[in-house]
Amino acid sequence: MFHVEQALFVDVLIEETSIFGIKLDQDQVSAFASYYRELDRWNQKINLSAIQDTKEIVIKHFLDSLLYSQALEQRKNASLLDVGSGAGFPGLPLKILAPELRVTLLEPNEKKTSFLRHIIGTLDLKNVSVVSRQLRDFSRAPEGSGRFSYIATRAVEAAQILPFSAVLLEEQGRVILCLAKALDSDPAKHGFKISREFAYELPHGFGRRVLTVLQPSTVS
Repeated sequence: MFHVEQALFVDVLIEETSIFGIKLDQDQVSAFASYYRELDRWNQKINLSAIQDTKEIVIKHFLDSLLYSQALEQRKNASLLDVGSGAGFPGLPLKILAPELRVTLLEPNEKKTSFLRHIIGTLDLKNVSVVSRQLRDFSRAPEGSGRFSYIATRAVEAAQILPFSAVLLEEQGRVILCLAKALDSDPAKHGFKISREFAYELPHGFGRRVLTVLQPSTVS
């Protein structure tokens, strides 16, 4: 039965990503299929996702993560910090899409970090690390200082991210927020300003998203 669901996953993934102009090669499709298989298997043991429907998983987890690529610029040696990574979204789909991207998955839940380490090994992903800490604590650690080109998160309010972000960003670094609506708070009090925003509708009525890209106010 799962083989049918996996075939459906692949079909929906290819169809929906192509609609948004995202081109996946066969190796990438195979990686995403393996990711989905392991996500389903582990989700029966630990709570990685409350979503059970295959099409909804494709759109709300995988496609939604891949659409962060709209906010990524062409940078050499770019690095991304995925805050509250959970089951690896958006960090791991972005890594599969852009293998040169260096990714750190920040997730305090140890059961979820066990899954993250497992899937990184299963997919043989390079230059991906898992840190089991809260953002507040990680922002105080010297190994994170000035290290990241991007800080990305899903459905986390700006006030929970921005106070701890500036110290982690490299020069010209960006914070990418993904929310259901445009940012309604002033990021200036945390030393940021809006650089760009991208609004889009997820297919099949699965919701509206706004990617808000923020940069430090001192950066032109």
